[in-house]
Amino acid sequence: MRRLLVAGLLAACALAASAQTEVKARSEAQTLACLVKPAEPPRYPARHKLDHGHGAMRVRLTFRKPDAAPEVEVLFNSAREGMQDEAFRYLRGYRLPCLTPKDGAVQAVQEFSFTNTDRDATPLSEAHRDDEPPFCLVMPRRDMAGWRSFGNWGLEHIVVAATFTGDGRQPPEVRIIHSTSSSRGEAAVRERLAEYRMPCRTGSEEPQSFQQQFSYVPHGYRRAVFTREAFGLVEFLRMTREPLKLRAAYDFNSMDCPFKVRYMVYGGAVPNEARTGKPEDPNRLPFLDWLAGLQLDFKNERQANDLFGSELQIDVPCGTLNLGGEG
Repeated sequence: MRRLLVAGLLAACALAASAQTEVKARSEAQTLACLVKPAEPPRYPARHKLDHGHGAMRVRLTFRKPDAAPEVEVLFNSAREGMQDEAFRYLRGYRLPCLTPKDGAVQAVQEFSFTNTDRDATPLSEAHRDDEPPFCLVMPRRDMAGWRSFGNWGLEHIVVAATFTGDGRQPPEVRIIHSTSSSRGEAAVRERLAEYRMPCRTGSEEPQSFQQQFSYVPHGYRRAVFTREAFGLVEFLRMTREPLKLRAAYDFNSMDCPFKVRYMVYGGAVPNEARTGKPEDPNRLPFLDWLAGLQLDFKNERQANDLFGSELQIDVPCGTLNLGGEG
C-alpha cells in the first residue's frame, strides 16, 4: 500500500491571559474535543505516475475565534509547494466551535508527512541526543523558480552542503560539492538556499549542517526512475555490479535485526550513503560502509545520471550473510 499522507496527532494548550496559581481542568476547547476538520483529507499531489517525492511539515495552530480558521506558523518544512498547498487547504477548514473567551487562545501542533512510495514513510526528523539541538529547517513556501538549462540539454544535478551557524534568522553557509550544471544554475540554487531559515535556533547551539540535491529536468525529458523503492537485501545485491564476485561475512543477529537501511544512490563523484538513522548501532557500521561502497549496475551513463540521488530502502533480515565471491 502506498502511504499518501500521515497526519500527526494534535497536542493543545491554552495561552492563559494571566498567571494561574491553581490547577484547573482543561475545557472542551483546550482539549480539542470539538475540533471540526474537512471531510476530504490531504492528497499526495503527484506530478506524474512514478512521482516518488516526499516531504514533511510541522505547524503550530492558534485558535482565537470559534468560527474562524486557526493562525498557522510553520515550524518545520521540507515539503514542496503542491504538498504545502494541500496542507494549508486542509487547515483552512479547521474550526473550534466550542471555544469561549474564557479559554483564551488555544494552540496545537500538527505534523504532515507526504510520501508516494513503497518505502516506509519518511519521518520529520531522526532521533537525536538530548544535547543535540532540534532540526527545524523551514524551506520556502514556493517551489524553486529561475533554473533553466544553460548548458547541455540533459538532466542536471547540483548537490550542496549547507550549515547554519547563527541564530537561524540568517541564511545558511553554502558549499557546492557536486554540479553538472552551469554557473547560472548554481547561482539559482544559492539564491534558493538564501531563503532557508532555522527559526528554533538561538545562536548558542553548535553549527547544524545538511546536504540537499537539486535537479533540473528539461521539458519533455523522459527520465528513468525506479518503479520500486523497497528491496530485500538479496534483491538489492543482485542489482549491483558483478554480484557473483561479492565477498562479505556479516552476522545480522548481532545488529538488532531485522532493520531497514536508507540507501542514497550517488556513485562517482559523490559517495553512496547507507544509514539506519539514530541512535546509531555501532555493530552495523562495518556492514553499512560495505553497502555504501557497492555500485549499482547501470545500463549506461544516461541511466546512471537519471537515477543519481534516488533513495531506496533495503530490508535486512536476521541471519547471516556469507559471500565467497567467484574468481
